[in-house]
Amino acid sequence: MFINQVRRVKRNRTRIAAWKQQQPPKAICESEWIDLIRRYSIGSHIHGFYQLFWPSMRRRMRLLWSLALLCALIVLIYVTYLLAERHQRKQFHTIVDDSHWPIVNIAFPAILVCNKNHLNWSRLPEIRERYNISDAELPLVERALTAFDAVTTSHLDVFESLRGEPLEMLNHLNFTQIVIEMAWRCDEMFRECSWLTMERDCCELFRPRRLPQGPCFAFNELEKRPSAETGLGTGISFRLMLNADRHAPANRESKGFVLDVVEPGVWTGFPKNVPPYADLNIGLSAVYHFYDSGTYSLDSNQRECLMDYEQDSKQFLTLLGFKYMLENCQAECQQHYMLNYCNCTLDLFYPPSNHVACKLKDLPCLAAHNHLLQNFEQPGEKSFVAQTEAGLICDCLYNCKSLTLLTDMRQGVFLPWKAGNGSDKSYSESNNRSIFVNFYYDKGVILVYKTSLIYSWIDLIVSFGAIFQLCLGCSIISLLELCFFGLFDVPRFFWTHYKSRRIGKDCLINTK
Repeated sequence: MFINQVRRVKRNRTRIAAWKQQQPPKAICESEWIDLIRRYSIGSHIHGFYQLFWPSMRRRMRLLWSLALLCALIVLIYVTYLLAERHQRKQFHTIVDDSHWPIVNIAFPAILVCNKNHLNWSRLPEIRERYNISDAELPLVERALTAFDAVTTSHLDVFESLRGEPLEMLNHLNFTQIVIEMAWRCDEMFRECSWLTMERDCCELFRPRRLPQGPCFAFNELEKRPSAETGLGTGISFRLMLNADRHAPANRESKGFVLDVVEPGVWTGFPKNVPPYADLNIGLSAVYHFYDSGTYSLDSNQRECLMDYEQDSKQFLTLLGFKYMLENCQAECQQHYMLNYCNCTLDLFYPPSNHVACKLKDLPCLAAHNHLLQNFEQPGEKSFVAQTEAGLICDCLYNCKSLTLLTDMRQGVFLPWKAGNGSDKSYSESNNRSIFVNFYYDKGVILVYKTSLIYSWIDLIVSFGAIFQLCLGCSIISLLELCFFGLFDVPRFFWTHYKSRRIGKDCLINTK
């Protein structure tokens, strides 16, 4: 019986082969191609695709399924376009990332202290002897030093008094060096210093520092000491001595001190003038703002902030030897404007650089352009801000990791006209009044803000997956199956038929 079954199978194979030989080659190829697509569509995860090639499906139903798949494909393409457009807009949002970040993670702010009268006038005889200043030169030197005693970047008009004077005769003198030598020393200006509730040597805490307010002192700029303590007396405290009896006699400007609080590495911030009869308790708090790594691939103009490593950006401008910060960029930009107006910069206000330093004969030029060096102007703000004078247009951006320091200043005001009623002796001495200053953290946590893309590439992939699933019911695996079918099955099908036709032709030629 088994032998009969084998014979029947062989007989059927012979019949099938004979039938195939009678069929046109094109019809055989088309049927096999339809079979190939049908096998793929039946096993495919794209919903509705197999209905088009189901053997028992009527032509009308195939037409309806084709229209349904076409509508789903149109919706897919349209929504995909909307998603891509939304991703291309690169919009940002800022959220609170952490409301209780420990403040010990940052360095205690740099404290900048200046006497509004920059010079110790009692050292003038020593300077005169050291630089061989003659009696004929002395009045002009005193007038120049009186101007330097009150000069700031916003008060360059003090040099107007030098206009028309024979300044060339003193160009051999380096007035920046003279001013530094006549500036207040640490032991002359500071008393009763303490740090973290421990008494310290003031000159170990404060270092000389150039500032737009003139020669000053800075605390914690290089050391970057942290502090986790909060409350009055837990930070840095010190007494400032006015030393009014050693001020320049011709300087009629108001007396007092200038205080500033900045992040270490920042050249200057928003200085505050302090009268010489107000003890200060200054509470400090901070807000940290950063851009997450998903924004770093964007251009700095689109991101509206700059990273330290983006030195190729056209907005990257900073002081020599300093990291990029908005304040450092503005300080360097201000120097460029001085160079543009007067071909020099007043190096007394800035760290050492390669710019040409102004000599005495150049100072009237700075005074003449004082009104042009007062304010910073944002590009494009003229249409919205009323201005009487042009400002400094500096295309500076914020650093993508920036710290904003907030101060809560509380003054204990001493009334100088009531000084003789038996109050503190340090205040009753009118020629050497002093104030006590205390900087401390108000609270031990920082509010942290994070700026990120509203629609990142991860959101784009998730949205694409959702719309593909909604419209076609497929996934990444389905797309891989489609790619495999198009890149392997279809080429193999055509290659097999090409080889079979080639072999058939060769056999026909050999038979003949």
